[in-house]
Amino acid sequence: MNKLNRQKGFTITELLITVTLGMSVISSILLGYLATYTSSMNTLANSRLSQEMNALMSVMVGELRRSGYTGDTDTATSPTDNLFNVANLTALEVFDNMTSNTQVAATGSGSCIVYSYDLDEDGVVDANEVLGWRLNSNKVQVRISGDTTDPDTCATASNTWVDVTDTNFITITALTFDLSSSACLNTREPDGVDNDSANGIDDADEYDCYSQVPAASSGDITVETREIGITLTGNLTSDSFVRMSLSKSVRVRNDWVMIW
Repeated sequence: MNKLNRQKGFTITELLITVTLGMSVISSILLGYLATYTSSMNTLANSRLSQEMNALMSVMVGELRRSGYTGDTDTATSPTDNLFNVANLTALEVFDNMTSNTQVAATGSGSCIVYSYDLDEDGVVDANEVLGWRLNSNKVQVRISGDTTDPDTCATASNTWVDVTDTNFITITALTFDLSSSACLNTREPDGVDNDSANGIDDADEYDCYSQVPAASSGDITVETREIGITLTGNLTSDSFVRMSLSKSVRVRNDWVMIW
């Protein structure tokens, strides 16, 4: 047979080079796809976490803003008659946590807050109007019913707390309610008297119920403005690297007025 008529094909070397180049192209495409897929999954995970955390924060802010509200305009003619703002009972209070259940100072902070407001606007404190938020075992819980005779507690006994977050999805690592921006004014000031016996003069400290000891004397009227700083931190349970922290400040609309 004439050598010129022989059929020519690829050599082994040429085939190996072709296969190698093909594998390189396929690998590049796969790596690009995996990078895009991973980026998309991370974006989706961050979006889900952000949506859940922001929704929870929004609900807490809206609820706490209503603390101390009463719809009883007939009998509650004075702010001091408000049954939803009674000291050591229905008034907004913060506790260090649900375990020790110790109330913090007027400008302190903790992981549990309790409060009440007149949901049905009848002026009567009902069990479903004794509310609260707390951190318990890496999840946020809300109190939907409480003991009307002893509402200022973060304990579980005589109270119904339900989970708001799902630990299968989100792990809440921190929840803090901070009252440090709150303020208290004694309305008798200035009265020209050194009531705190500090320096012989009627100084500015006597305006501040928080700094004055005692806070007030018999017959004084104090007005307390509650400003709550809320910090919420959490991460995806399936991926602890996907985390976020939110901070909001909420001004309680109903000031706390007390006659001593």
